[in-house]
Amino acid sequence: MSPPKCPITGRHIRWLLLAAVISYFIYFLVDGLMEPPSSRTVFICDTGNELEMTQCSSLEDAATCADLKDANGNVASCIESSCGFRLFPHIDISIAGTSDPYDATAATSTTSFVSVMSVFYGIVPYLMGFVYLISFLASGNLIPLTRLVVLGVIAMMNEGIFKNLVKQHRPEGSCLYFSSFGMPSGHAATSIGLLTYLLLELFVYHPNLLCGLTCQKREQRNVYSFQWGYGWQKQQDGDDELHPTASADNAVIDIKDDGVQEGDANWTKPTTDIEEINTSPEPLLPTASSQMLPVEVKWRYHVYALGYFILLLPVPFSRVYLHDHFRNQVLAGSFIGIVVSTVWYMGIVRTCSRRVMGWERSEWGKWCGFPTKG
Repeated sequence: MSPPKCPITGRHIRWLLLAAVISYFIYFLVDGLMEPPSSRTVFICDTGNELEMTQCSSLEDAATCADLKDANGNVASCIESSCGFRLFPHIDISIAGTSDPYDATAATSTTSFVSVMSVFYGIVPYLMGFVYLISFLASGNLIPLTRLVVLGVIAMMNEGIFKNLVKQHRPEGSCLYFSSFGMPSGHAATSIGLLTYLLLELFVYHPNLLCGLTCQKREQRNVYSFQWGYGWQKQQDGDDELHPTASADNAVIDIKDDGVQEGDANWTKPTTDIEEINTSPEPLLPTASSQMLPVEVKWRYHVYALGYFILLLPVPFSRVYLHDHFRNQVLAGSFIGIVVSTVWYMGIVRTCSRRVMGWERSEWGKWCGFPTKG
């Protein structure tokens, strides 16, 4: 089926969605910054019970705590939890957690380097999802969309299924104790899941994982090329259309013929400029052999992996530091992220990647405004 022939194309639809997303983001920032921090403060009844807390609405709320007793046996009062408050009312990030919500001195510092970095890493999964969305809508490149889908699948499974099945509370020192469950950690699931996905993309069938170690079979060496968003793909017939930069059509072939016929005494096999330049027996397509890759190419993807580790690996640790999750919640979320992203990449992306790359260059791809390669 051919795409519709009308003035409005997929590119225009993407641009409209881009304008809508940017407008909402501006509203999100303005609304969050204008709201006073006091409205995000958590109030609890001063019972001293660390196993089950009771939430009250404000310091003047005496009715909620009237039937409860404090540690001295007196009627409990409504106090401010020492957890601090949420960074924004719309997202689950705490400015500071606390080891004891009833003790005003037990809260983590809001100005220390570790606290600031923990808050930053709490924003990273949201930030990367936003960047991927903006990148896709602005450019039409499907690579950020595939990664955004990974984040979406992990988040929906974690928040919609696992948290509602387990229903385990967060630590008592979390400002999110009354707003959502903590098992498993959504931040850990999305960050470690995305990290796993990106590492699989970089290193599945990589010709040089470490000291020449590779998943490629010996007879398959030199037949893989790296495609951003899809990983190392085996070259097949028709790849000139998918990888025009690896096509011999981009080279000028000049067959040298001196007029001597085959069978004559002075006859030699005609040569081409390509044969003169490429004296090695290796194929003309870009090679993936670890022995032939220059050092900067051989280790380039390891440098990318190091950047991904720095950006994503600390996220689960920041959640424990801010008392937003227990360690077992972070471990469970990380495990879910690893499993879901591995199944998604190995079962979906690698299976359908060649079909998607071909579809990008189809009439529908042009209608959607997807950038053509080459």
